[in-house]
Amino acid sequence: MKLNLGCGKDKLKGYINMDMRDYGYNIVRDVRRGIPFNDNTFDEVFTSHFMEHIGHEDIYFVVEEVYRVLKDGGKFIIRVPHSGTPQAFFPDHVSFWNKEMVYALIHDPYQNYGQYKYSIEMCTYAGMELQVILKAIKEGE
Repeated sequence: MKLNLGCGKDKLKGYINMDMRDYGYNIVRDVRRGIPFNDNTFDEVFTSHFMEHIGHEDIYFVVEEVYRVLKDGGKFIIRVPHSGTPQAFFPDHVSFWNKEMVYALIHDPYQNYGQYKYSIEMCTYAGMELQVILKAIKEGE
């Protein structure tokens, strides 16, 4: 199973599409209230131009929720405008992404590090985007 999180108007075939606005998709819910699925449900969670709308006070919760619903080895795919481009600073963007931010998000010893474990499979700049693939590591839980 695959989840398209914060999909907006971009419905993806083969995915459960979830957004806080009702575009007629599968799930209408604000992710800051949690992802309404059981643990270890998804092989993939995909986000495109969504995570930059999540404020710093909620980002760890969202990343932890994605980890919770991913299966062991599941992929968290993130596409965001990277902080080296003007698109990163649109007025409705509240978090700013680059490679260092991704690393800090999953390795910050002062926050939730240890509550979820991801390995970085890909973290690259492509045009105005930062493209990230995180792999959930759940062995031994």
